[in-house]
Amino acid sequence: MTDIIAALRTVLLNSSDVVALVGTRVFAMELPKAEAVSMPRAAVVLVYSGGFATTSMSPVVNPRVDIYSYGETFHGAGEVDRAVYGALKALSRYTSGDTLIHSVSLAGGPMPLRDGDAGWPVQMRSVTVMADERQTG
Repeated sequence: MTDIIAALRTVLLNSSDVVALVGTRVFAMELPKAEAVSMPRAAVVLVYSGGFATTSMSPVVNPRVDIYSYGETFHGAGEVDRAVYGALKALSRYTSGDTLIHSVSLAGGPMPLRDGDAGWPVQMRSVTVMADERQTG
C-alpha cells in the first residue's frame, strides 16, 4: 500500500508558505517526544482518522486525514492551518515516491482545540485524500 501520509508530508515540506512558519516540523502520526520541550511552537502533525473509502475493488482510495496545526497562540496555530490548507487544496495529481495523489478536499474544520496532554493551542481540520494504491515507482 502506498504511504499517503508521507506523500502529504512531502507536499507540506515543499510549500514555502508552510516551511516559513514551521521549518521542517511536519510530522507523521504523532508529535515526537523530543519536540515537547520546545512546545508550544509552530508544527504540523498528520494522522489517519478513519477507514479507507473505496468503491468495490477499485485501486482508488479516499482516506480521511486529520491535520493538527500547532502554534504558540491560537492565532499562530491558525496561520499554520491556513498555510497547510492552502498547500493541500492546490494539489492536483501529485506523485511522491510510489504514491499518486489525485486531490485533497476539505472534510471538516478548522476547529480550535487545546492539546489534550499539555494544553498547547492547536487547530484541527480533516481532509479527504483521493489517492491511487497502484504503485507508480
